[in-house]
Amino acid sequence: MELTSSKKAGAASLPDDLIAEILSRVPYKSLCRFKCVSRPWLALCSDPGVRRKCPQTLSGFFFRRLDLYSPITSSNYFVNASGRGPPMVDPSFSFLPPGHRDAIICDSCNGLLLFRLRLSVYKQIEIGHRYFVCNPATEKWIDLPDTEPMKRRYPFIRLGFDPAVSSHFRVFLLVHDNDHIPWEDRVVGLEIYSSVTGRWTYMPSKWGDDIRLYGNSISAFFNSTLHLTTLGSSVITVDTDGKTWRKILTPCSFDFIGMSQGCLYSISNDVVWVLEDYVGQQWIRKHAITAPELDVYCRALVIHPEHNLIFLGVGRVRSLM
Repeated sequence: MELTSSKKAGAASLPDDLIAEILSRVPYKSLCRFKCVSRPWLALCSDPGVRRKCPQTLSGFFFRRLDLYSPITSSNYFVNASGRGPPMVDPSFSFLPPGHRDAIICDSCNGLLLFRLRLSVYKQIEIGHRYFVCNPATEKWIDLPDTEPMKRRYPFIRLGFDPAVSSHFRVFLLVHDNDHIPWEDRVVGLEIYSSVTGRWTYMPSKWGDDIRLYGNSISAFFNSTLHLTTLGSSVITVDTDGKTWRKILTPCSFDFIGMSQGCLYSISNDVVWVLEDYVGQQWIRKHAITAPELDVYCRALVIHPEHNLIFLGVGRVRSLM
Protein backbone atom coordinates (compact mmCIF):
# COMPACT_ATOMS: atom_id res chain seq x y z
CA MET A 1 0.00 0.00 0.00
CA GLU A 2 2.85 2.40 0.86
CA LEU A 3 4.55 1.66 -2.47
CA THR A 4 1.38 2.47 -4.40
CA SER A 5 0.94 5.72 -2.50
CA SER A 6 4.55 6.66 -3.19
CA LYS A 7 4.10 6.09 -6.90
CA LYS A 8 0.97 8.21 -6.95
CA ALA A 9 2.75 10.97 -5.08
CA GLY A 10 5.69 10.83 -7.51
CA ALA A 11 3.49 11.12 -10.60
CA ALA A 12 1.43 13.89 -9.07
CA SER A 13 4.55 15.91 -8.25
CA LEU A 14 5.64 16.17 -11.90
CA PRO A 15 4.79 19.48 -13.60
CA ASP A 16 2.24 19.38 -16.41
CA ASP A 17 4.73 20.48 -19.07
CA LEU A 18 7.05 17.58 -18.22
CA ILE A 19 4.15 15.08 -18.28
CA ALA A 20 3.07 16.51 -21.63
CA GLU A 21 6.59 16.04 -22.99
CA ILE A 22 6.62 12.41 -21.81
CA LEU A 23 3.18 11.72 -23.26
CA SER A 24 4.17 13.20 -26.63
CA ARG A 25 6.78 10.42 -26.98
CA VAL A 26 4.49 7.42 -26.45
CA PRO A 27 2.68 5.65 -29.32
CA TYR A 28 -0.60 7.23 -30.37
CA LYS A 29 -2.68 4.20 -29.28
CA SER A 30 -1.16 4.39 -25.79
CA LEU A 31 -1.95 8.10 -25.63
CA CYS A 32 -5.62 7.33 -26.29
CA ARG A 33 -5.63 4.78 -23.44
CA PHE A 34 -3.97 7.21 -21.02
CA LYS A 35 -7.00 9.51 -21.25
CA CYS A 36 -8.64 7.20 -18.70
CA VAL A 37 -5.98 7.80 -16.03
CA SER A 38 -7.46 11.01 -14.67
CA ARG A 39 -9.18 14.24 -15.70
CA PRO A 40 -5.88 16.18 -15.88
CA TRP A 41 -4.40 13.45 -18.11
CA LEU A 42 -7.53 13.54 -20.26
CA ALA A 43 -6.87 17.21 -20.92
CA LEU A 44 -3.16 16.62 -21.58
CA CYS A 45 -3.75 13.66 -23.91
CA SER A 46 -6.36 15.66 -25.84
CA ASP A 47 -4.02 18.59 -26.38
CA PRO A 48 -3.40 18.97 -30.17
CA GLY A 49 0.26 19.86 -29.54
CA VAL A 50 0.85 16.60 -27.66
CA ARG A 51 -1.11 14.46 -30.13
CA ARG A 52 0.71 15.96 -33.11
CA LYS A 53 4.11 14.92 -31.72
CA CYS A 54 3.13 11.31 -30.96
CA PRO A 55 4.81 8.66 -33.12
CA GLN A 56 2.33 7.48 -35.76
CA THR A 57 2.27 4.03 -37.28
CA LEU A 58 0.86 2.71 -40.53
CA SER A 59 -1.49 -0.15 -39.64
CA GLY A 60 -2.47 -0.81 -43.25
CA PHE A 61 -3.84 0.73 -46.42
CA PHE A 62 -6.45 0.21 -49.11
CA PHE A 63 -5.75 -0.01 -52.83
CA ARG A 64 -7.65 -0.87 -55.98
CA ARG A 65 -6.57 -3.65 -58.33
CA LEU A 66 -7.69 -3.89 -61.95
CA ASP A 67 -9.03 -7.19 -63.20
CA LEU A 68 -6.51 -8.84 -65.54
CA TYR A 69 -9.17 -9.83 -68.09
CA SER A 70 -11.46 -6.83 -67.69
CA PRO A 71 -9.54 -3.52 -67.43
CA ILE A 72 -12.66 -1.57 -66.50
CA THR A 73 -13.35 -3.82 -63.49
CA SER A 74 -11.52 -3.27 -60.21
CA SER A 75 -11.65 -4.60 -56.66
CA ASN A 76 -10.79 -3.08 -53.29
CA TYR A 77 -8.06 -4.65 -51.17
CA PHE A 78 -6.63 -3.97 -47.72
CA VAL A 79 -3.01 -4.70 -46.86
CA ASN A 80 -1.61 -5.04 -43.35
CA ALA A 81 1.54 -2.94 -43.20
CA SER A 82 3.22 -5.66 -41.16
CA GLY A 83 2.97 -7.96 -44.17
CA ARG A 84 1.27 -10.73 -42.24
CA GLY A 85 -2.08 -11.59 -40.73
CA PRO A 86 -5.63 -11.23 -42.08
CA PRO A 87 -7.04 -7.83 -43.08
CA MET A 88 -8.09 -5.76 -40.07
CA VAL A 89 -10.91 -4.24 -42.14
CA ASP A 90 -13.33 -5.98 -44.48
CA PRO A 91 -12.44 -4.63 -47.97
CA SER A 92 -15.89 -5.61 -49.28
CA PHE A 93 -17.50 -3.06 -46.91
CA SER A 94 -20.36 -5.46 -46.23
CA PHE A 95 -21.63 -3.15 -43.47
CA LEU A 96 -22.68 -0.55 -46.06
CA PRO A 97 -26.27 -0.58 -47.36
CA PRO A 98 -26.74 -2.24 -50.78
CA GLY A 99 -26.98 1.11 -52.56
CA HIS A 100 -23.48 2.07 -51.38
CA ARG A 101 -21.50 -1.15 -51.92
CA ASP A 102 -20.81 -0.53 -55.61
CA ALA A 103 -19.00 2.72 -54.80
CA ILE A 104 -15.35 3.28 -55.72
CA ILE A 105 -12.70 4.60 -53.33
CA CYS A 106 -11.51 7.87 -54.84
CA ASP A 107 -9.39 9.12 -51.92
CA SER A 108 -8.32 8.28 -48.37
CA CYS A 109 -6.80 10.23 -45.51
CA ASN A 110 -5.66 9.02 -42.07
CA GLY A 111 -8.24 6.26 -41.74
CA LEU A 112 -11.19 7.89 -43.53
CA LEU A 113 -12.28 6.91 -47.04
CA LEU A 114 -13.97 9.05 -49.70
CA PHE A 115 -16.27 7.05 -51.99
CA ARG A 116 -17.75 7.92 -55.37
CA LEU A 117 -21.02 6.30 -56.37
CA ARG A 118 -21.85 6.45 -60.07
CA LEU A 119 -25.44 7.31 -60.90
CA SER A 120 -26.64 5.84 -64.19
CA VAL A 121 -29.67 4.74 -66.15
CA TYR A 122 -29.70 1.06 -67.10
CA LYS A 123 -26.09 0.89 -65.77
CA GLN A 124 -24.69 2.50 -68.92
CA ILE A 125 -25.73 6.14 -69.25
CA GLU A 126 -23.99 8.14 -66.55
CA ILE A 127 -26.11 10.94 -65.08
CA GLY A 128 -23.91 12.10 -62.20
CA HIS A 129 -22.14 11.11 -59.02
CA ARG A 130 -22.83 10.83 -55.32
CA TYR A 131 -20.15 10.90 -52.65
CA PHE A 132 -19.90 9.73 -49.07
CA VAL A 133 -17.18 9.56 -46.41
CA CYS A 134 -16.73 6.37 -44.43
CA ASN A 135 -14.73 5.24 -41.40
CA PRO A 136 -14.22 1.48 -41.95
CA ALA A 137 -12.94 1.00 -38.38
CA THR A 138 -16.19 2.25 -36.81
CA GLU A 139 -18.36 1.17 -39.80
CA LYS A 140 -19.99 4.61 -39.94
CA TRP A 141 -20.49 6.84 -42.97
CA ILE A 142 -22.03 10.15 -44.00
CA ASP A 143 -23.46 11.15 -47.38
CA LEU A 144 -22.19 14.45 -48.76
CA PRO A 145 -24.78 16.98 -49.96
CA ASP A 146 -24.90 17.64 -53.70
CA THR A 147 -23.23 20.69 -55.16
CA GLU A 148 -23.08 21.96 -58.74
CA PRO A 149 -19.46 20.90 -59.59
CA MET A 150 -20.37 17.29 -58.73
CA LYS A 151 -22.58 17.20 -61.81
CA ARG A 152 -19.62 17.71 -64.13
CA ARG A 153 -18.24 14.85 -66.13
CA TYR A 154 -14.90 14.67 -64.32
CA PRO A 155 -15.29 16.16 -60.82
CA PHE A 156 -11.94 16.48 -59.03
CA ILE A 157 -12.42 15.78 -55.32
CA ARG A 158 -10.08 15.09 -52.38
CA LEU A 159 -10.36 14.35 -48.64
CA GLY A 160 -8.60 16.04 -45.70
CA PHE A 161 -8.55 14.61 -42.16
CA ASP A 162 -6.10 14.80 -39.25
CA PRO A 163 -7.33 13.04 -36.05
CA ALA A 164 -4.48 14.64 -34.07
CA VAL A 165 -5.99 18.07 -34.73
CA SER A 166 -9.74 17.46 -34.90
CA SER A 167 -12.31 14.70 -35.25
CA HIS A 168 -13.86 16.63 -38.15
CA PHE A 169 -12.89 16.35 -41.81
CA ARG A 170 -12.91 18.48 -44.96
CA VAL A 171 -13.62 17.60 -48.59
CA PHE A 172 -12.05 19.69 -51.36
CA LEU A 173 -13.84 19.94 -54.73
CA LEU A 174 -11.97 21.81 -57.47
CA VAL A 175 -13.98 23.84 -59.96
CA HIS A 176 -12.81 24.08 -63.61
CA ASP A 177 -13.75 26.67 -66.23
CA ASN A 178 -15.31 24.11 -68.61
CA ASP A 179 -16.85 20.66 -68.52
CA HIS A 180 -14.24 18.82 -70.58
CA ILE A 181 -11.37 16.98 -68.90
CA PRO A 182 -9.41 18.44 -65.95
CA TRP A 183 -6.00 18.55 -67.62
CA GLU A 184 -7.40 20.73 -70.42
CA ASP A 185 -9.31 23.13 -68.17
CA ARG A 186 -8.05 25.78 -65.79
CA VAL A 187 -8.84 25.61 -62.08
CA VAL A 188 -10.98 28.67 -61.32
CA GLY A 189 -12.34 27.91 -57.87
CA LEU A 190 -12.68 25.56 -54.95
CA GLU A 191 -15.56 24.26 -52.86
CA ILE A 192 -14.78 23.01 -49.35
CA TYR A 193 -17.18 20.81 -47.38
CA SER A 194 -16.90 20.94 -43.60
CA SER A 195 -18.26 18.15 -41.42
CA VAL A 196 -18.68 20.80 -38.71
CA THR A 197 -21.23 22.85 -40.64
CA GLY A 198 -22.43 20.13 -43.05
CA ARG A 199 -22.24 22.64 -45.93
CA TRP A 200 -20.11 23.48 -48.97
CA THR A 201 -18.37 26.86 -49.20
CA TYR A 202 -17.19 28.25 -52.55
CA MET A 203 -14.19 30.51 -53.06
CA PRO A 204 -12.37 31.65 -56.23
CA SER A 205 -8.91 30.25 -56.90
CA LYS A 206 -5.89 32.24 -55.71
CA TRP A 207 -3.31 30.01 -57.44
CA GLY A 208 -3.21 32.06 -60.64
CA ASP A 209 -4.61 31.54 -64.13
CA ASP A 210 -2.33 28.75 -65.38
CA ILE A 211 -3.07 25.89 -62.96
CA ARG A 212 -4.05 22.60 -64.59
CA LEU A 213 -4.15 19.16 -62.99
CA TYR A 214 -3.69 15.59 -64.10
CA GLY A 215 -6.84 13.51 -64.18
CA ASN A 216 -5.20 11.38 -61.46
CA SER A 217 -3.24 14.13 -59.69
CA ILE A 218 -1.88 12.92 -56.36
CA SER A 219 -2.64 14.68 -53.10
CA ALA A 220 -1.20 14.73 -49.59
CA PHE A 221 -2.79 16.26 -46.51
CA PHE A 222 -0.79 17.47 -43.52
CA ASN A 223 -0.49 20.57 -41.33
CA SER A 224 -4.22 21.12 -42.07
CA THR A 225 -3.29 21.77 -45.70
CA LEU A 226 -4.08 19.96 -48.95
CA HIS A 227 -1.13 19.49 -51.36
CA LEU A 228 -1.77 18.67 -55.04
CA THR A 229 0.51 17.85 -57.97
CA THR A 230 -0.03 19.84 -61.19
CA LEU A 231 0.72 19.47 -64.90
CA GLY A 232 3.49 22.03 -64.47
CA SER A 233 6.52 21.75 -62.21
CA SER A 234 4.73 22.72 -59.03
CA VAL A 235 2.68 21.57 -56.06
CA ILE A 236 -0.28 23.73 -55.08
CA THR A 237 -1.60 23.98 -51.52
CA VAL A 238 -4.65 25.33 -49.69
CA ASP A 239 -5.58 25.14 -46.02
CA THR A 240 -8.86 23.79 -44.64
CA ASP A 241 -10.38 27.28 -44.30
CA GLY A 242 -9.36 28.42 -47.79
CA LYS A 243 -7.36 31.31 -46.35
CA THR A 244 -3.80 30.32 -47.29
CA TRP A 245 -2.99 29.43 -50.92
CA ARG A 246 0.54 28.54 -52.06
CA LYS A 247 2.38 27.34 -55.14
CA ILE A 248 5.54 25.34 -54.39
CA LEU A 249 7.94 25.06 -57.33
CA THR A 250 9.36 21.59 -57.99
CA PRO A 251 12.42 20.33 -59.92
CA CYS A 252 10.14 18.30 -62.24
CA SER A 253 6.60 16.96 -62.56
CA PHE A 254 5.86 14.48 -59.78
CA ASP A 255 4.10 11.12 -60.08
CA PHE A 256 3.54 10.78 -56.32
CA ILE A 257 3.62 12.87 -53.15
CA GLY A 258 3.21 11.83 -49.54
CA MET A 259 4.04 12.95 -46.02
CA SER A 260 6.65 11.13 -43.88
CA GLN A 261 8.66 12.13 -40.80
CA GLY A 262 7.27 15.66 -40.96
CA CYS A 263 8.43 16.29 -44.54
CA LEU A 264 6.82 16.20 -47.97
CA TYR A 265 8.23 13.41 -50.16
CA SER A 266 7.74 12.93 -53.90
CA ILE A 267 8.68 10.49 -56.65
CA SER A 268 9.39 11.26 -60.30
CA ASN A 269 10.96 8.86 -62.81
CA ASP A 270 11.95 6.52 -59.95
CA VAL A 271 13.77 9.32 -58.09
CA VAL A 272 12.72 10.18 -54.52
CA TRP A 273 12.76 13.86 -53.55
CA VAL A 274 12.17 15.46 -50.15
CA LEU A 275 11.16 19.04 -49.39
CA GLU A 276 13.55 19.64 -46.49
CA ASP A 277 13.00 23.41 -46.46
CA TYR A 278 9.23 23.93 -46.71
CA VAL A 279 9.32 27.72 -46.48
CA GLY A 280 12.33 28.11 -48.78
CA GLN A 281 10.96 25.48 -51.21
CA GLN A 282 14.25 23.55 -51.29
CA TRP A 283 13.97 20.03 -52.72
CA ILE A 284 16.72 17.44 -52.07
CA ARG A 285 17.30 14.34 -54.21
CA LYS A 286 17.10 11.53 -51.66
CA HIS A 287 17.18 8.18 -53.44
CA ALA A 288 16.88 6.43 -56.81
CA ILE A 289 14.55 3.41 -57.00
CA THR A 290 16.13 0.63 -59.07
CA ALA A 291 14.61 -2.77 -59.70
CA PRO A 292 16.57 -4.40 -62.54
CA GLU A 293 14.96 -7.75 -61.85
CA LEU A 294 11.50 -6.30 -62.55
CA ASP A 295 10.77 -5.68 -66.21
CA VAL A 296 7.38 -4.19 -65.37
CA TYR A 297 5.93 -0.82 -64.49
CA CYS A 298 6.05 0.14 -60.79
CA ARG A 299 4.19 2.96 -59.10
CA ALA A 300 4.21 4.23 -55.53
CA LEU A 301 1.05 3.52 -53.54
CA VAL A 302 1.84 4.86 -50.08
CA ILE A 303 4.74 6.06 -47.95
CA HIS A 304 5.13 5.18 -44.26
CA PRO A 305 4.51 8.22 -42.01
CA GLU A 306 7.47 7.46 -39.70
CA HIS A 307 9.85 4.99 -41.38
CA ASN A 308 11.95 4.98 -44.56
CA LEU A 309 9.52 2.71 -46.36
CA ILE A 310 7.60 3.04 -49.64
CA PHE A 311 5.06 0.50 -50.89
CA LEU A 312 5.13 0.01 -54.68
CA GLY A 313 2.49 -1.54 -56.92
CA VAL A 314 3.94 -3.83 -59.59
CA GLY A 315 2.23 -4.06 -62.99
CA ARG A 316 -1.53 -3.67 -62.66
CA VAL A 317 -1.07 -3.89 -58.91
CA ARG A 318 -1.00 -7.67 -59.13
CA SER A 319 1.63 -7.65 -56.39
CA LEU A 320 3.31 -5.29 -53.95
CA MET A 321 6.97 -4.51 -53.33
